[in-house]
Amino acid sequence: MQANVYERPSESSKKIGYLRLGAVVPRADKPSGTDGCAEGWYAIPPRGYVCNGATVSIDVDQPLVKAASRRPDAASPMPYSYGFVRSIAPLYLRVPTPEEQQSAEFKLSSHLSWWSRRAEEANRPDLGAMDALREVDPSAPERPASNTMSDGVFFGGESDRDPLPFWLEAAGTRTSADRNPQQGMIVGRRIPNVASFQVPPHSFFANRVKRHTGLAFIGAFDGGVAAGGRRFAVTVDMRLVPIDKVKPESGSAWHGVELGDAQLPVAFARPCDRTGKDAAKPCVHPYQVEGSQMKRQPELLKARAYLPLTGQSKKARGGRYLETRFGFWVRAKDVGIAVAPQEWPQAAKNGERWIDVSIEEQTLTLWEGTKPLFVTLVSTGQDGLDDPKTTKSTPRGLYRMKSKHITATMDSDERSSQSGGAAPSAEAGESSSGQTKGHGFELRDVPFVQYFHDGYALHAAYWHDVFGLARSHGCINLSPLDAMRVFKFTGPDVPEGWHGINVPSGKGTSIIIHR
Repeated sequence: MQANVYERPSESSKKIGYLRLGAVVPRADKPSGTDGCAEGWYAIPPRGYVCNGATVSIDVDQPLVKAASRRPDAASPMPYSYGFVRSIAPLYLRVPTPEEQQSAEFKLSSHLSWWSRRAEEANRPDLGAMDALREVDPSAPERPASNTMSDGVFFGGESDRDPLPFWLEAAGTRTSADRNPQQGMIVGRRIPNVASFQVPPHSFFANRVKRHTGLAFIGAFDGGVAAGGRRFAVTVDMRLVPIDKVKPESGSAWHGVELGDAQLPVAFARPCDRTGKDAAKPCVHPYQVEGSQMKRQPELLKARAYLPLTGQSKKARGGRYLETRFGFWVRAKDVGIAVAPQEWPQAAKNGERWIDVSIEEQTLTLWEGTKPLFVTLVSTGQDGLDDPKTTKSTPRGLYRMKSKHITATMDSDERSSQSGGAAPSAEAGESSSGQTKGHGFELRDVPFVQYFHDGYALHAAYWHDVFGLARSHGCINLSPLDAMRVFKFTGPDVPEGWHGINVPSGKGTSIIIHR
């Protein structure tokens, strides 16, 4: 699924980044040596070398490269199409016949009966991150609203009934080559199995995924009559999932605010999630001064409403109140506040870009020197200011970014095998347990992951919409739009065509995490 990029033309040199399956990048005309690489090391821009061999080919027409040609879109808050498994789902390597489906899927007839009645309602996408993209980037291309898209198109198809991809045979089709498949090939498909789950050549089935596992997709197609009329979505690792087993996921439409000439302090009305359904609801009232007291107004502010502050505060019954530039007051405990630090960090004094995160306020601010550029709400560790070594808290301190990944797979404890994160179990997400989205399963291709300390990272959370409330297992959750904004802000950049980089020690953007 990936090819490492090395600092020098040798496997003993430092790994500086990696390419993902399907990536096509420029290369030097001639190799720069064969040290440990019989077919030669090739230089690629802007730096580094890859080994032509098991994980890299200089043949851009290679079938596997063509099959995986849909690349993650780093200019999109959702680099792939995403969905959540609604019930335990099979992962197929080729298009299965109805008989094979019955053998692999529990109570399939009952499920298909439900699907025949509820398909349109069950798989209608919600409005989300992609629908709000033009709010933050007016130059972004227009696209249909997510809630008007069919699920096939949402999952990456050109239509709701795309034909089979070139690399798959119709269900039940057998050719002479299938009797003696080449090593690494699977009967019924023209490309090898690249998933970590290995099976014999005549297998059609390649494991199951738990309910509520998050999956990323690069396409969808109609399996045709021979597959019982079912449609399938193609995962990033080139496996097939029946579309009727997956609910489209649009991600949160929430995003922070570009400050421009505005100054701190500013605040956001905290959201509520009283039902525990990971959805932001309004619960903050404005107040007006009446004599020596504050009178609560009947209306509710919009969840996460942006509130520029005057800097004035009052103490009254109910706590401390802050004056907004809109003429009303809010209780300090009802809002997340972003303020300038009492003492400037060295990065600010040096005029560098740096990031400030407040755990108590659940705010993140992007700075350049002493100028604030952008502010938003985040979700840090659910155990607040407790010890991160023994609880689900976010560590406090001064760190620098260690690695950046356009996407990385995590388990529900927000751990990843990428660049220093603790590796998820080999079977994470591929057995039957878990109760709600984000708990007890795998989260595939989490967008815009940036590690700053051990397994702790800034990253998008496409599975909830309660930014402004502590919720994570220790990482700093951002909305997809905000995660993309922060990813572009930090240095160094991930080169064009690459999927991730390891940042040289001391060269990453600084992040300060405090109370």
